[in-house]
Amino acid sequence: MISIEQAFQLLAQTITPLPVESTSLANLVGHVLAVDVIADVNSPPHDKSVMDGYAVRSADVATGLKRLEVVETIIAGDSPACVLGSGQSAKIMTGAQIPEGADAVVMVEQTESECAGGRQWVTLNIESLAAEKHVLRCGINFRKGQTVFTKGHVVRPTDIGLLAEVGAHVVDVANKPTVAVLPTGNELVDCASVPARGQIRNSNGPMLIAMARSLGLSVTDLGVGRDDLAALGEKISGGLDHDLLILSGGVSAGTMDLVPGILKELGVREVFHKVFVKPGKPIWFGVLGRGDRQTCVFGLPGNPVSSLVGFQLFVRAAIRRQMGGRLDDCQAVFGELSLPHETRGDRPTYWPASCVSDSTSVRKFKPLVWRGSSDLLALGDADGLIYFSADSSHHPAGELVKFLPFD
Repeated sequence: MISIEQAFQLLAQTITPLPVESTSLANLVGHVLAVDVIADVNSPPHDKSVMDGYAVRSADVATGLKRLEVVETIIAGDSPACVLGSGQSAKIMTGAQIPEGADAVVMVEQTESECAGGRQWVTLNIESLAAEKHVLRCGINFRKGQTVFTKGHVVRPTDIGLLAEVGAHVVDVANKPTVAVLPTGNELVDCASVPARGQIRNSNGPMLIAMARSLGLSVTDLGVGRDDLAALGEKISGGLDHDLLILSGGVSAGTMDLVPGILKELGVREVFHKVFVKPGKPIWFGVLGRGDRQTCVFGLPGNPVSSLVGFQLFVRAAIRRQMGGRLDDCQAVFGELSLPHETRGDRPTYWPASCVSDSTSVRKFKPLVWRGSSDLLALGDADGLIYFSADSSHHPAGELVKFLPFD
């Protein structure tokens, strides 16, 4: 049996990132960048106004000159036609380019305009004006040639605007893995069926499929694998045509735990079997190499919460690695335990918990009533999993804990 840390090391050493492909901006979310993204423009591309108003010379205001001739109107997308001299201004719209000679903008609400002698004039109703007021200088956000995203970054919806601004309409990313899911066991029946004596509904299959699809992956449902060497071997063999095969059940040490033996017969190399963690100790991981192609295989325990923990902890990490990401891209956060808690056993434990709030700004997590690895009811109220180390079974309220969110 190996530690959680050793399991992550083996995943990093074993899994080969998938080939790189060029992907359009519209389909980038969820992908991992295979290259740095470099800005091809300055932002903003020119000195611009951040207000509707009048572009002026702050030196004019400093000398008491507040009635200025309006020599042009500049809207966003136009280039200024004039260079402002003393006593001159330009009516300007938000986002428009600041004319040469101007170094500040006065908001339209602080002005009065008039037409006199066939010319346009504006009076500034202000006492003073600092240079650079309401002006955003060229390149202050980022400069041409600057790296805005580094290789390995996971693209989020909030990143798309910046990628568009720097012209990254097509970007090299690692492929997303294709996934197959196969729960095993003679006792499993479809969730639409009423279980007979000795049967249970198949909850792991739909859960694992949903978790993989939530990551934006293409998932194939292989149905249920029965505890028969030939039939189960045929289903597993079909699943090996994918980049990632996730099985549940049949990986422990019982008479009908057939999965490890079948995988060995099919040429899948075992990397590790059993991790010192609760729940999910029997987890199995291996790889099948076919030339330049690799299939990663996880055998998760049959108990549903064990299966969920195995996916959240190890399968998600493997997917990140397949997509060119780093295994330390974990979404874990830290906060305080909201109430005292006792753990059972000598293994590090991932316990279902909810996020709670109180009058303070401190992030807090509440362990839920949970009766073990077959108890899915607790997950209905859970936002994620609290990690409790094996060093102590008693955890007082206020203890700093690590939390692995489901989202």
